[in-house]
Amino acid sequence: MVIAGPVSAMLACAVTAVYILQGPDAVVSENYYKEGLALAKEVGVAEPAMQPAKTGRNHSATGGDKNAKP
Repeated sequence: MVIAGPVSAMLACAVTAVYILQGPDAVVSENYYKEGLALAKEVGVAEPAMQPAKTGRNHSATGGDKNAKP
């Protein structure tokens, strides 16, 4: 029982080391700016029910109205 704490800490350290040594994560793609512009254009032409709540209507309770005008 006394050794369980240090052994679990060593195991956690080993798991973390394996995770770190696998290589860095690709956090941001190389062409993030172009992807953002393309996404902005895509949102601008989306159906009103599919637009974000900021520009369209929020139909979380009703399921949306595809014939609604923004």
